[in-house]
Amino acid sequence: MRPIRLSLLTLTLVLVLAGVCRAQYIPDPDVYGKIKGAYQPIALVGRIGYSKDRGGYYIRSNPRFGFGPKVILNQNFEVLGRLARRGRTVTISGRVSPLEFRANHVFIEAIDGRPYHGKHAPLIRIY
Repeated sequence: MRPIRLSLLTLTLVLVLAGVCRAQYIPDPDVYGKIKGAYQPIALVGRIGYSKDRGGYYIRSNPRFGFGPKVILNQNFEVLGRLARRGRTVTISGRVSPLEFRANHVFIEAIDGRPYHGKHAPLIRIY
């Protein structure tokens, strides 16, 4: 009886891991609703980072200023990629949704005082 349970548990774990490995990333279909809900102005100081699991480009947290990582709703791969490679601290002006508990998403309007325009949605994982 015990070897059968062990083999069933092993088979279940293998199937779960296979499903996670086959996960795909697509642009967030609800990005327009999130952008529409982001109306509270915010100014952040941080660095740009990239993580596929977080949805692409995001603002890395700066413990000195006390905010967590925020996913960028309007991504411009060329501009954000350059800033991520440099790794320097930037000042970001944008908007967040006051209805989100931790305001995990930000719509960027300017970076270091320069206007910013992005049109790519963050990525989400589907199984």
